[in-house]
Amino acid sequence: MVSVKTLLSLAALLLLSVVPMVTEVVRSMSECAEFLLKETPPRIPGVLEGGNIRDQRRYKPICQTFNNTRRFVTLYDTDNKIPVFSAYKFTGSIGRRPDTLWKIEPQLEDETANRNMRDVDNTRVYNHQAGKSDYNDKSRGLDKGHIFPSSHAYDTSDKTSTFTLTNIVPQAETFNKKSWSRMESCVKCVLEKYCIDENNNPEGFVVTGATPSAGNLLNDRVNIPSVLWSAFCCYSTKTTRWLASAHWGDNVPDEGDHKYLQTKTLAELYKELNLKVFPVTQCPLHTTPAEFYLETNAENTECDCPPTASTTSAPHTSTSVFKICLITIIIIIIL
Repeated sequence: MVSVKTLLSLAALLLLSVVPMVTEVVRSMSECAEFLLKETPPRIPGVLEGGNIRDQRRYKPICQTFNNTRRFVTLYDTDNKIPVFSAYKFTGSIGRRPDTLWKIEPQLEDETANRNMRDVDNTRVYNHQAGKSDYNDKSRGLDKGHIFPSSHAYDTSDKTSTFTLTNIVPQAETFNKKSWSRMESCVKCVLEKYCIDENNNPEGFVVTGATPSAGNLLNDRVNIPSVLWSAFCCYSTKTTRWLASAHWGDNVPDEGDHKYLQTKTLAELYKELNLKVFPVTQCPLHTTPAEFYLETNAENTECDCPPTASTTSAPHTSTSVFKICLITIIIIIIL
C-alpha cells in the first residue's frame, strides 16, 4: 500500500509540473543580459537608469522567446504600445526574410501565460500591447517598422521571432523602405566583415529604439514615434580595436529616393538624444567605421553604405580643456 507521505510527494511533483514556465516578461534587464554588451543595459533618462526601470508598471522587459529559445530582449512601453528599444547580439545572418504570421507577447495580457510568443488574434484589441488591427489603417502611409530587423537575425527561427508586434513601431513607409533600410544594410555589412571575434565568427551588439512623440497616435492607441535610432559596438580582431557608430532619423517620409542617414558617433547620439547606449564599456565615443564604407560597397553592392561619411567627432570635453590650457598659457606669457 502506498503511504500518505508518498502520495503527498507525488501530488506536489504533479503540481510543479503544471505550473507555468518561468515568466519571460521579467522585472529586470539583467534577466536577459546575454543580449547586452558587457551585460550592461542602456541609460535612458526617466525610463532606465543604472539598470533600474523607473516605472515597472509601464515598462516591461521581455526576453523575446520563440520555440522555447530566447532570441533577443525588448524593453516595452505598455502605455505607448511600442518598444523603447530592442537589443540583440549579431552573430551573422543566413537565409531570407520568412513569410510568417505576426505575433504578440501573451504574458503582457496574462502573466501566467506561456512564455513563448504566439500568433496574434487579428480581431482582438489587446490591453497592454498593439494588435494587428491597430495597424489596419493604411491611409497614413505607415509601415510596421521592425526595431530588431529580421535581416540582422541569424537563421529562419531567429528571423521569425522578430515578427512580434512588441518589436514594431508605426514607421513612415518611405523612411522604412529607403534611408532606414539602407542604414540597416550598411551596418549589417560592417558587422559581418569587421566585427569578428577570436574564433573568427561575427559578433557585435546592437541596440535600436524609438523616441515617442507627444501624443501622435495610430488608431488612437499606438504612439507614432518622432525619431528612430540605432547604435552598434564590437571588438574587431580584424582591426584590433573597438568599433562603434550610431544613426538616427526623424520618422517622416524620405525626401527623394537617394537619402542616407548620416553616420554619427556615440558621443553625438548622447548629445542629440541623451542616450548612453553602451555605458561602462570600451566602445569609442568619437569615431565611426566610415573609413571602411568604400571598401565595403566595392565588395558587395547590397551593402548600400553612404558614399561619404565622417569618421570622427570632436570630443567636447577635451576640446574645452585644450581651450582653457591655451588661455592660461597666453595669460602667463602676457604677465
